[in-house]
Amino acid sequence: MGVADAWAIERLGGLPAPSSSGSAVRELTWIEFGTVARDLANRIAARFQPDVILGVARGGIFVGGALAAPMRADFLPVRVEKRSRDKRTVPTFRVPEAKGKNVLVVDDVTNSGDTLAKATALAKRSGAREVQSAALVVRPGGSRPEWFALETAQLIVFPWDYRLDEGGPVDPGSVGV
Repeated sequence: MGVADAWAIERLGGLPAPSSSGSAVRELTWIEFGTVARDLANRIAARFQPDVILGVARGGIFVGGALAAPMRADFLPVRVEKRSRDKRTVPTFRVPEAKGKNVLVVDDVTNSGDTLAKATALAKRSGAREVQSAALVVRPGGSRPEWFALETAQLIVFPWDYRLDEGGPVDPGSVGV
């Protein structure tokens, strides 16, 4: 697994057990990500038309940006959880752009559903008319948003999980991604 960033493994709490296909890890290229995101956008748009997409930092920013264009929705990144380097707690705030609008909250991976629940609560607190949630990946037996693309126990190494410098594994959030 030499090409994968160690942060991706840490983020998911370690390597999962091998799947029935025999591989515990699946790398998703930018091209595959684009295809999966486009398919997810088409499925969502057939039944729900968001005015605003809230992408949960970090991975949800990539997913939200990819969904916003084909769905003709505004995109806003949001942070709802404290990062390890933050000295203060995440402030309770509102997203004025969500008031009276249909909102789609997105993240790259969901397991417990806590992060999507916090972002959904933020959208509702901001006065959103209707809120739905989506993730590229859900875990078997985990939380299920209204929309998702893949269900797997495999560690998904996203394109944004790779090292951003030559100095070793780097948390993409610490360098501005």
